Amino acid sequence: MANFEELLNRKSSEIKPPQPYPVGTYHCLVDGPPTPEESSQKKTPCRTYKFKIMAPMGDVDAGQAAEAQVVGKLITGQGAGAAFYLTEESLYRYKEFLVDHLGISDDGGEKGVRELEAEAPGKQVLVKLRHEISQDGKRVFHRIDSTMKV
Repeated sequence: MANFEELLNRKSSEIKPPQPYPVGTYHCLVDGPPTPEESSQKKTPCRTYKFKIMAPMGDVDAGQAAEAQVVGKLITGQGAGAAFYLTEESLYRYKEFLVDHLGISDDGGEKGVRELEAEAPGKQVLVKLRHEISQDGKRVFHRIDSTMKV
């Protein structure tokens, strides 16, 4: 990773926007605990996860994945869809992710969400990516379409 001074000395001709990862499913590892955040517009509390790519699956274009060098890279951030919002209406999605997709035992429904999320780091999960076009139509970026149990 470049340090701040190296970034400031980089020639403008060398600066390119990040390319989206190829669409498809990736075998990932939950990289650390979730980060407590708020949505930018409504200030809704959420938990944001980082997923480290271990391997692209068969539905990912192998040539594109190799060119992008995706193995070891992170899928992260609210914009990428790695956030779970903490509202009465959406909490079931977070529980589904933790229990059904990560395989964390909820002890028959007795564990609280805080206990479940504490067990998430290091768990494996399949993450399916899709491409979206920015609102101004100038850029394509990857976004999580769904997560699934390995």
